[in-house]
Amino acid sequence: MKDYIMTVQEEYFKNLSDILKKNFKKKGFAFNSFSNKEEAKKFVLSKIKKEDIITFGGSSSVNQMGILEDLKGYKNFVDRNKKELKTDAEIKAFSSDIYLCSANAISKNGDVIEIDGSGNRTAAVIYGPKKVFLIVGKNKLVNTEKEALKRAKDIAAAQNSIRFKVDNPCAVGDMICKDNCEIDKRMCAYTVIINKCHIKDRIHIIFINEELGF
Repeated sequence: MKDYIMTVQEEYFKNLSDILKKNFKKKGFAFNSFSNKEEAKKFVLSKIKKEDIITFGGSSSVNQMGILEDLKGYKNFVDRNKKELKTDAEIKAFSSDIYLCSANAISKNGDVIEIDGSGNRTAAVIYGPKKVFLIVGKNKLVNTEKEALKRAKDIAAAQNSIRFKVDNPCAVGDMICKDNCEIDKRMCAYTVIINKCHIKDRIHIIFINEELGF
């Protein structure tokens, strides 16, 4: 039997994943990469116990991954997609065993950028849940922290403004981010830069070779 020969794209993703794993692990993050969201979902599910309290932040990436349907069979899963449970889910997030969400951008240097309109997601990522899984598609990777901040505001905030039908400057008119934006429903009201995970492996980056979320 001939040895499998990787395609150029597969070799590129492997080399990229090796660099990211090295840089994120140096900063205390756990890191795993997957060729598709189905493989990633199986891995994450294998890390969740049936008795775990599970919550998640508003995230298109998590929804697209398809894991929420599987989690509905867990007795302590709090489904924030149900309107009547949203507030309860946001409060329980801080004492949960597992918290799922995404990042707005990550850098090759091992930095995570999170922006939020209300702050519940950014707060839970940095404090509270015992384990945080960040579901990150390849579209959210940039070279540096500075580029990650720019991506979070220029792309993620703008597309989420359109998603939630909010007329923020980044999504209407000239579509240029105004750093002093005073819109009530500003998508980047809270910006968190995570350069270090002090509780080793608490934040676990699940990097997927597909475009997910915004």
